[in-house]
Amino acid sequence: MKKYKKTIIGSAILLVILLVSCLYPLYGPSNYAKQDFIEDAHGNILGKPPYPPSFSHPLGTNRNGEDLGLLMLYGAKFTLITAFGVAVIRVLIGGLFGIFISLWAPFLKDYMKDFFLPFRYIPPILIAIILMTPIVGGFQDAPVTSIVTCQVIILIFIGLPQVSLMAADLTEELIHTSFVQSSFLMGASKWHIVRRQLLPYIRSFGLMFTVQQLLSTLQTMMHLGIFGLFLGGQTRAGIYGYDNPPKPASLSNEWAGIIGQNYNDFNLVPWNAFIPAFGFFLVILIVNMIKKDLENQTMGFLGVNNRRKKQMEREAAENHSSKQKFEFVHKIQESAKKSV
Repeated sequence: MKKYKKTIIGSAILLVILLVSCLYPLYGPSNYAKQDFIEDAHGNILGKPPYPPSFSHPLGTNRNGEDLGLLMLYGAKFTLITAFGVAVIRVLIGGLFGIFISLWAPFLKDYMKDFFLPFRYIPPILIAIILMTPIVGGFQDAPVTSIVTCQVIILIFIGLPQVSLMAADLTEELIHTSFVQSSFLMGASKWHIVRRQLLPYIRSFGLMFTVQQLLSTLQTMMHLGIFGLFLGGQTRAGIYGYDNPPKPASLSNEWAGIIGQNYNDFNLVPWNAFIPAFGFFLVILIVNMIKKDLENQTMGFLGVNNRRKKQMEREAAENHSSKQKFEFVHKIQESAKKSV
């Protein structure tokens, strides 16, 4: 466990954020400590939202007067749960499909590569925008669960080609190892190979793939938020202030949506755009730290195996060279005896 110190610390931080967000209804106000106008004793308006960071609102308020810190606490669970769920489903479906292709239908691998070739050159965010625009714009009267379900399916779909190809390449590489080939020669079934010999490697790489896809999903969600494609759709009331009609706002208050609805206000209300962006980048930084830690541990494990393999090959080569030298000396001795 000491080897995965960064992974444990990063996962603990994300878990604490998730728990605090899930428990928000137990301690947080439903109106997010909304503060409208500030008036004096005579009813004169002294201030109106958005309010800068202060003692009563440490992270400031948005244009609707809602506390930005409470909004982020409430919406964090939607960001983390959606990103983690999409990453896990991508790895499960794509991993199983890649293993199936490599073991039971290897002839389909070339066709799969040709079919998924456009996904390597077309940015995933472009595909997500094209697929999500009619959903967010046309299903405003549909239940939120229907909108979120369609958005999650799209997020899963745009990441499946990459995961499937990675899983297929990894499985094919493991199949060509000596211990797997020995099992095949001894008559082991493919299911036995997967369950007994490939599963330990698949678990390690599956965890690393999941963290990679978590990072990719977070980046895609942030880009979608900037384009106004909020998770769960848009509110009817929107954001009041300088815009007429009001700008649409995120219905779920997930972090990518908060960034997207406020990034145009960076010059006028910098805290509304900078603070949620900083929180989102902090989460991405933690996930990236976990990813690098897992990659180092996994590659270190493979490096040890590769070093052992090279050492065995070197020893075999030395033994073969010694054997050849011995045979050469033996032949010289025999020729000398015959000459005598």
